[in-house]
Amino acid sequence: MSSEAQPQSNADYCADQVRAYDYHRYFAATFAPGDVRRGLIALYAFNLEIASVRERVSEAILGQMRLQWWRDTIGEIYNGTVRNHAVVSEIAWTIDAFDLPQDGFGRMIDARLFDLEDDPPEDSAALMGYASATSGQLASMASLICGETGFAADAAAAGTFWGVTGLLRALPHHAGQRRVYLPNDYLREYGLTADDVVERRNPAAMGAAVAAIVAFIGRSKAAGINVPRPARPAVAYSPVATLYLRSLEKAGWDVYAEGLEPSRFRGQIKILGSAMTGRV
Repeated sequence: MSSEAQPQSNADYCADQVRAYDYHRYFAATFAPGDVRRGLIALYAFNLEIASVRERVSEAILGQMRLQWWRDTIGEIYNGTVRNHAVVSEIAWTIDAFDLPQDGFGRMIDARLFDLEDDPPEDSAALMGYASATSGQLASMASLICGETGFAADAAAAGTFWGVTGLLRALPHHAGQRRVYLPNDYLREYGLTADDVVERRNPAAMGAAVAAIVAFIGRSKAAGINVPRPARPAVAYSPVATLYLRSLEKAGWDVYAEGLEPSRFRGQIKILGSAMTGRV
């Protein structure tokens, strides 16, 4: 047997990426059986590719070209051609294994065009639409991989809640790039501008706006979802968002406060509980 290191498989590459950059989804996926877990990890690796486009390019046109590359690549998979790319290979396997719909990938890719813009969402409906087409669609596709077509809508609701919460969690990071995902209607209502968010001006108004958005997404969150056991790995990460929001409330809705992110251990416990009970 050769002592040389063996080349990393496409599946291992995807797993490493998701473990490093999307840990909560990764940990939830570990509760799925082998092939389902592989499919979930491939889907999440694809999501990382399109979600990171803005940070990989210097101009919007380059980001548009990259997203078009993914749009073309997904179309080629459905036509029987697979490009030589680790994530593409795994997504092609997943599409074939679980008969995933092409339009689901298209919706996620199209939604990421908004990441290339510098203006905030126009209103709360636009914010929810973005979260639905990104994290919501992702969770819906994940439920299909788990074999639960009837749970896709509820999975999308859980994913959308996770997505909006994620935008609040990432607000300091986005502000550092002069990107603002707080919708304009909330900014206007609380006397804020996008520049105020970026420059961290008027923290009292900022906290009030954040509190209002949290209340809004709380009303939008589907209540009483009973997650079928096979679908739990698709959404078991969702309750981790609640841990963050509780910390945010204790911090007076200051998204820049220290210690808002739950520890990895607390997140694991929350995901484990959801995987065992089906509560999200």
